[in-house]
Amino acid sequence: MTMGEAIAPLESFFVAGGTVPPGSPSYVERAADRELFDALLAGEYCYVLNSRQMGKSSLAVRTIAKLAEARVKTAFVDLTRIGGSNVTAEQWYAGLLLETGRALGLRTQAAAWLKEHREVGPAQRLFSFL
Repeated sequence: MTMGEAIAPLESFFVAGGTVPPGSPSYVERAADRELFDALLAGEYCYVLNSRQMGKSSLAVRTIAKLAEARVKTAFVDLTRIGGSNVTAEQWYAGLLLETGRALGLRTQAAAWLKEHREVGPAQRLFSFL
């Protein structure tokens, strides 16, 4: 066995920066994994707050994979894609509705919903769609 062959398994074990993929042997399951999964399965509204590089994205990716195994549709929406201070509230809510629709495979339906329900405010339109 060469040195390169001996090191290769270690390279696939460790993840430096970024999200740890589901099924990675280096992921250490935490109480938060089970708590988040159980709460979402029960239909509870959940959010994850922590500082940078503390495993939020890895937790989300693993939880989404487990929910998919349980046949639960999920939408992971990156709010930075919607915009910040350069968009109006109307645009922000419309962007969130469209991104959620895209994540659920319902982009066309979300766009149609948006057009058909212009008479209500942006927040009500979003929550009615959900």
